[in-house]
Amino acid sequence: MLIKNKIFADFKWIVLLVFCITAGCGNKADYHNKEGLYLYNKRKFDEAITEFKKALELNQRHYDAHFNLGVAYYAKNMPDESIAELKKAIEVDPNEPKAYYNIAFAYVAKEKVAEAISEYKKAIELYAAKKDKKEAEGYLYLAVAYSLIEKQEEAFGACKKAVEINPELEDGHYFFGVCYYKKNMFDEATAELKKTIQLNPKSEKAHSILLAIYDKLGNTEGVFEENRILKQLEMERRER
Repeated sequence: MLIKNKIFADFKWIVLLVFCITAGCGNKADYHNKEGLYLYNKRKFDEAITEFKKALELNQRHYDAHFNLGVAYYAKNMPDESIAELKKAIEVDPNEPKAYYNIAFAYVAKEKVAEAISEYKKAIELYAAKKDKKEAEGYLYLAVAYSLIEKQEEAFGACKKAVEINPELEDGHYFFGVCYYKKNMFDEATAELKKTIQLNPKSEKAHSILLAIYDKLGNTEGVFEENRILKQLEMERRER
């Protein structure tokens, strides 16, 4: 009976040891990933990259470490490395949209806008399936990408979709206003830019476009007021 109890105790110790080693690796990978994020937020990108790589040495299927490493490479203006790492994140979890979203940014940096548009569409589809409001941001950046290749109607449609999904999306209303402005639809542009300003009264870019519209329309009172606001905002920015 003593021998049997000893064998059982030894077996429990071995199981516990294996569990601790396995859990320890996972915890260490998480630790290095968190350290990497801390350094990334301090804009210490090289040190962050080192930590994310340490996490991946311990766990090659650590989605967040692959994703964060890809984002860090992008911050270092290394789009090829960013794309490669984000694709590894997708291999780990093809249903998580944020890697597609960030690959699109890297493709834009490489001026491969068609590829970026394809990745934005994948991200949008996955965000929609999750009922995540980041779907709206996806449409916004899709609109910007279309605009870069002079597909203004597609940009207009994507921007409209963005503000329909999230009426509180400040940049969505701003870019929608820009789209209207490019179509010389000044009343509609003014309405969208005013929505932007309602969400953020200190949006200098929205006030700047409004100034341009009032100038085109010969609205001297509007020009005077927007100039006054822009000078005030510039003064506040300098004092910060």
